[in-house]
Amino acid sequence: MQASFRQSNPLIYGCIDPSGFQPSSLTVIEGTSKLVPDTIFKLCTRAACSEQDVILVDGANSFNPYAVSRAVKLLGFEPGSALSRIHVARAFTEYQMDAIINDLREAVARWEPQLVTILYLSNLFSTQDGKKLFGPILKNLKETTQSLNLVTVVTSFGGIWWGDRMVAGNADRVIRIDEKNTIIRVQDGDNLFEHVSVPPGQTRFIDFMGGEMNGQNCAQLQGAA
Repeated sequence: MQASFRQSNPLIYGCIDPSGFQPSSLTVIEGTSKLVPDTIFKLCTRAACSEQDVILVDGANSFNPYAVSRAVKLLGFEPGSALSRIHVARAFTEYQMDAIINDLREAVARWEPQLVTILYLSNLFSTQDGKKLFGPILKNLKETTQSLNLVTVVTSFGGIWWGDRMVAGNADRVIRIDEKNTIIRVQDGDNLFEHVSVPPGQTRFIDFMGGEMNGQNCAQLQGAA
């Protein structure tokens, strides 16, 4: 049984092209919005409910199994079975992250994941030792992604900090999500979209006309200059 991911997360299907997550490519989803990790959780949900394994590396202790479990239930699947396909490794120091990335090939060989995700890869590398480690780690991750034909998605806060800039500079695709009040802005490459969140219990006119199924909950504003 295939999961209908469209109905569980109209933001991704309305504003972020899921076909853009290509094998052998590194995608960065950046921003301070909670929708950044939520997007990762939905990607993991889609893969797990399609009976595909996922490797998730957590660099900020931000993986939320309850969010994934709720999303799995909404799709009509059993949470325990789906969560068992999401293999989580948490790093609390830069040295632990280094060891996890170095062991990534072995983990991929063991689980053959559809998706590799890393939550806030650069978060741990603020010390001088961390700065020395980060460049080789990022290079290792990109080479592993390309040589093993992986779909790799990394999150970042996307600020002016050198680590965030370095992650974005090495990515094949950068998606930025900004959220202010009820307005969500999604910059996906050359495409800029605006999404208006609707409070629970309220309905828009286009909801009566299949708007979310057609991606009409997002307005494309412009192509980037």
